[in-house]
Amino acid sequence: MDTLKKPKQGESLAAYVLRIRKILKLTQFELASAAGIHSRSVGKIERGLTTRLNRKTLQGLAVGLGVSVEYLEATVLGSEVIEAPQSIKFCPVCWKPGSAADPMWGNIRAKFCYLCGTQLRANCANCGELVVSLKYRYCPMCGYSYKEPIAKT
Repeated sequence: MDTLKKPKQGESLAAYVLRIRKILKLTQFELASAAGIHSRSVGKIERGLTTRLNRKTLQGLAVGLGVSVEYLEATVLGSEVIEAPQSIKFCPVCWKPGSAADPMWGNIRAKFCYLCGTQLRANCANCGELVVSLKYRYCPMCGYSYKEPIAKT
């Protein structure tokens, strides 16, 4: 993402939307058309009269402003923008669902599991989404299990 479009620390939703709209040289009407919302809604957001946005409006504004939904959510919540998450490497054979990854798998040079020799994985085998947490057994994007099924013989 463009660093000019990243929310500034403590920036409100109103100030953020107005700043990005001005950078893009859009009118409120043009932004509303691009976002698929009413032009009065853009005005209310920029004046600070609207502080909560539904999912459709958030996604529309993100498209209209050319920013990520996470940036808008951060301004709504008043929180810091978290940069791209680091993925977690794990062995799909040895890893026990719900447990932390073995620290040896996290070694930058590690490519294979030191216990069984299986290639380490850092993304979902089905959809390719980065694994950012091993708290759950399934990929949040596609529902595919991170753990390889045990072959029946």
